[in-house]
Amino acid sequence: ASGVSPEALLAFGGEAGLSDGMILRMAEIFGYDIDFALDLRDGDRFTVVTEEKFWQGQKMGDGEILAAEFVNQGKTYRAVGYRDAKGVLHYYAPEGMSLRRSFLRTPVEFSRITSRFSLNRFHPVLKTWRAHSGVDYGAPTGTPVRATAAGRVEFIGQNGGYGNAVVLRHGGSYTTLYAHLSRFHRALRNGSPVEQGQVIGYVGATGLATGPHLHYEFRVNDVHRNPLTFQFPAAEPIADSERGEFRAAAAPLLDRLNRLERLTAVAQQ
Repeated sequence: ASGVSPEALLAFGGEAGLSDGMILRMAEIFGYDIDFALDLRDGDRFTVVTEEKFWQGQKMGDGEILAAEFVNQGKTYRAVGYRDAKGVLHYYAPEGMSLRRSFLRTPVEFSRITSRFSLNRFHPVLKTWRAHSGVDYGAPTGTPVRATAAGRVEFIGQNGGYGNAVVLRHGGSYTTLYAHLSRFHRALRNGSPVEQGQVIGYVGATGLATGPHLHYEFRVNDVHRNPLTFQFPAAEPIADSERGEFRAAAAPLLDRLNRLERLTAVAQQ
């Protein structure tokens, strides 16, 4: 099956009446299971149940995504929004498993992979064959780069062929590296804590780079692993004490998704 560009997804969303911001939010919700730089295909489809903010009959802006479904390469992913006791909205699968994983699949939203993890690749600058121990994401200079997991800055600065680079440590076993940045986020320092999804820098072409892209590495106990295929820890379920309330809140949202899905199926016939 042929691939679909992230730009096409934004265009399809616009045709469906969704803003770019809403599409980006949907990509964030499903970003632990779907790599939107790699996995999109012709025939994929999505359904979204959203809030809209109105004032005196005029739409003032988007609200929250209440529930969503994304069918990617024939596999269906569903998300239901549920507010915790503090009013914070979290997303769960229908059976109550959290959609959050310890690591995001991609550090650059809506980019394209230009070079994959490989044990033997011809380096375009050095003109030699060598291991490519990460994944390259092509994107325009200045595109935000986000931390794929919560952690702490272990290194920030200029690092030889990596150019401007950031290394984050996530607990005792995991580290991630983000290289060739044009600049760092101004608030970042060595030792700074970072949240998952936080912007840490911006795509550039510093160091040994032929054009603007992000070089991303994922290491487990200082051993390079392929971030595209690594099996991340499973999701955590919703607390037992909240399971009944979650089911009651999720039922009408799932019913609405089912009705919208049937309407879409009829329209396609």
